Amino acid sequence: MTFNKFCETMFSLLEREAVKVSETTSLRDDLDVDSLQMVNLTSSLADHYQTPFNLFIVNAGKLETVGGLYEIVNEGASR
Repeated sequence: MTFNKFCETMFSLLEREAVKVSETTSLRDDLDVDSLQMVNLTSSLADHYQTPFNLFIVNAGKLETVGGLYEIVNEGASR
């Protein structure tokens, strides 16, 4: 999965129009994703990519950026 494809899926799950982002884009500061939206997003990503939800919990420090989410999903896909 490419970063761009991941971003398309992420914006679809957020039910938002896609905007240009990078791996360092902040979910909270740049995309205005609040804590409830983050829980819903991580749960939806876990379901969509069949990634164990506990990877998001264990890697909570990576949840600040789009690239961090992408890394978590890729880690789950490699299992």
